[in-house]
Amino acid sequence: MGAPYHIRPSRWHSRRLAMLAGCLLAVATVAPATAQNFPAKAITLVVPFPPGGSTDIAGRALGERMSQILGQPVVVDNRAGAAGAIGIRAVATAPADGYTLGVSGIGPSAVLPALGREIGYDPARLTYIGHMGSTALMLGARRDLNVRTLSDLAALARSTPGGISFGTSGAGSPGHLAMELLLHRLGVRMNHVPYRGNAPLLNDVIGRHVDVGVLTMPGTPDHVKAGSVIGIVALGGERTKDLPDLPTVREAGVPDYAFELWNVLVGPPGLPQPVVDRLSAALATAMADPDVRAKLEASSIIPVTMAPDQAKALVDRERGIWRDVVTSLAIKVD
Repeated sequence: MGAPYHIRPSRWHSRRLAMLAGCLLAVATVAPATAQNFPAKAITLVVPFPPGGSTDIAGRALGERMSQILGQPVVVDNRAGAAGAIGIRAVATAPADGYTLGVSGIGPSAVLPALGREIGYDPARLTYIGHMGSTALMLGARRDLNVRTLSDLAALARSTPGGISFGTSGAGSPGHLAMELLLHRLGVRMNHVPYRGNAPLLNDVIGRHVDVGVLTMPGTPDHVKAGSVIGIVALGGERTKDLPDLPTVREAGVPDYAFELWNVLVGPPGLPQPVVDRLSAALATAMADPDVRAKLEASSIIPVTMAPDQAKALVDRERGIWRDVVTSLAIKVD
């Protein structure tokens, strides 16, 4: 048997191997380079609601601090409409490079999909970067309604079926679904009156044009303390710092009930992990800043810090909860 036959690589073949090795090395170093170079320009932060609300306040406070941490401007872009879907759709369809981000809340990420709305994006495919704080809600009554507690309100509703009105910031809004769930737990019916936001709803509770309202905390505690709104219960799992004497729904006798608004920082589907890590770290640092926390708390926003996987788990869980609520209560919104 002859000697083994060896193939000796030609110079051309050697050059090809060297080129291939160089390409593999370049691919292997893309992620670290991306992490080192990002961001290289301004970041657009889409807030899917008008200026002045809790989502806008959280976005601006955290965005300003993140711009200092990242060394590039974070520019807030308010794109309101369709209960937040228009703004988050713009984020979902943007290039997955980290330069277009959004502040998505319980509405765009959980409630709208639960209602079967055509929103133009899949919330499950968004990239979740971290938590941007929660906002408590409360149930308040007009000052001349003869109720002081949740039991009083339930008794009045039972004695006048369909005769008590409740207002929310819109049909199909998170507050609307939260109230429908509470009424179901209480076993009573009330007439829903949708408003275009919290401000006109609060004005009508003060003006005694609607019996009760599902109200956000910013601005409302002052009216409760002044007596122009009767505070009945806080809808969250804990009492609020603004109204520490206001009991929660659980304390008022309805077990396993807690509801609050929340905001998360999101990016388009497929955001590279090094970019996610950089943004998540900047958000966590901003959230820990005492000045930022003070600014959030002054607007009744509760600072909450979460890693990307925790934020995604929160949204996935909430989406399932509200899908079950909509299905079990047969809630339909035109």
